[in-house]
Amino acid sequence: MDQQTTRSMIARCAALALLVCSAVALAQRLPQLPPGSLPPEATASPGAGGGLPKENADDSAMRARIGNIYKLGPLPPGAPEPSPDPHNFEGTWFHEDSLVLYMGSDMYGVALPYTAEGRKVTQRRVDSSHNGKPFLNASAICIPPGQLWQFDLNMPFQVFQTKDRLELMFEEYHGLMTIALDPAKATPSGSYMGRSVGHWEGDTLVVETSGFKEGVWLTTRGTSASKDAKITQRIRKVKTGGNWYLEMTYTLDDPTYYTQPWSFVRRYAWHPDMTLFKDYNCELSTGAPGGVDPSLVPEPGD
Repeated sequence: MDQQTTRSMIARCAALALLVCSAVALAQRLPQLPPGSLPPEATASPGAGGGLPKENADDSAMRARIGNIYKLGPLPPGAPEPSPDPHNFEGTWFHEDSLVLYMGSDMYGVALPYTAEGRKVTQRRVDSSHNGKPFLNASAICIPPGQLWQFDLNMPFQVFQTKDRLELMFEEYHGLMTIALDPAKATPSGSYMGRSVGHWEGDTLVVETSGFKEGVWLTTRGTSASKDAKITQRIRKVKTGGNWYLEMTYTLDDPTYYTQPWSFVRRYAWHPDMTLFKDYNCELSTGAPGGVDPSLVPEPGD
């Protein structure tokens, strides 16, 4: 790779890092902007106590405000390809699509099937954001936020793989998800990332995760799962338009918060140019003195 290409890659990665930090800061502060300054899809709430939205909301307004250039464009000529083995996911992947701020419907456009408890918790979290006093969550105090939050934010993760396990290491929070292909070697239940066991169905890796230490926020605007949830990921490697992706179909089975399982889909682009992780300081990433944004308030425990 020549020096000009290297400098271009470094510049693009630096720009991405700046945008991601800006996006996280904006995500915390969007509810405090003057009414009418953002379209309805950016706020994902019709108002305190006004009922939960039935549509999904992404960060399209945020992207427009900060330049609309999350995507890095094509990889440089000569960039390495992922393994041709469909059972080998090793390498670096990146969620280059819009960040989903709130999920109100499943992959088929059907409104989420809340239980009374799930609706109460989610409504309270959405209202706290709408009112400009969002709750403290794991991310705000640098506790591992769970797999969905780790996968969704626009930072890379790497897959390391052996015959009996996969280790997914995230730049953000320096988080780690271990997927055991031998259930006897799975991590114990009771961790923030849960206990993950996988098996192959053809070229699709099916991963079941349960045993969470505490309930998790699935999105930054309060879409939630209880600590008793089971998350199933169906992961396969696909090539679309000349680009490689890990396609993940998630199914959430959580009788505490939802009356029936529901599913959604994400994809993560192949990015070997992001293999060298940047230093990630969670406390400093909030941009607040002492590391915790003073506008965040403790969430009620009932």
